[in-house]
Amino acid sequence: MTFRQVSISVVSALLLAGSNSAIAGTLTGGATMPEQIVQEGTAIMQLARAAEQVQNQLQMLLNEARNLQNLPSNFVNQITGQLGQLANIVGQGNALSYAGQNISSQLSSEYPGYSNGVNYQQEYQNWNNTTSQNIQNALQAQNMQSQDFATQTQALDSIQSASQSAAGRMQVLQAGNQISAMEVKQLQKMQQISMAQNDAQLAYEKQKLTEASQQNGLSQQEMGTFLGTGGQNAMGTGSSINLGNTSQFNPE
Repeated sequence: MTFRQVSISVVSALLLAGSNSAIAGTLTGGATMPEQIVQEGTAIMQLARAAEQVQNQLQMLLNEARNLQNLPSNFVNQITGQLGQLANIVGQGNALSYAGQNISSQLSSEYPGYSNGVNYQQEYQNWNNTTSQNIQNALQAQNMQSQDFATQTQALDSIQSASQSAAGRMQVLQAGNQISAMEVKQLQKMQQISMAQNDAQLAYEKQKLTEASQQNGLSQQEMGTFLGTGGQNAMGTGSSINLGNTSQFNPE
């Protein structure tokens, strides 16, 4: 199994990935290219806010685990619930990065040169690779073994089992807290990529409109030169039209 496969499987299992992909799913359905760009940016912004909320909740749970000797009876359920929400955010963040790559590919096809030398597809790919690496680092920092989280069922059992002890709770919460904090920063970075891509596309459109307007204006100016002042100078106006020597047309 490759590093990427291990990373994705561990994260999705460890964090109890859910099936809700509503945010990422809004980027299709026949939307125009400008609409897709707006949807992408809006979805990233909403996901970043959700990540911040989960980060705050996990930090509260972590503080509670550190400071209280007698924890609430539903404490394990709170941990798994927040980690489940974090899993959704991680999954949707990955989906949005792939959607961003697809949008960039379409823009490159429809608007050659729009990116002004910036490879936005590579920017999204780098984002994805960095996110996966950071998650892997967070798991390794807490001595979590990927083989214990091969499936969602194993992950749930492992988390619930670990959460029964103070050391296990801290291990799970610290990993989740570190991943959620990283995800917030990464989503904010993805938002910057999306905004830069949107600005590049708008600048390209503006440039093309300006060029078309200038070409159209030049054509009108040339026509005006011939039919207007230039034409009048060459032919005269009204009764003063200069026909040259007309004596040849006068009968003797």
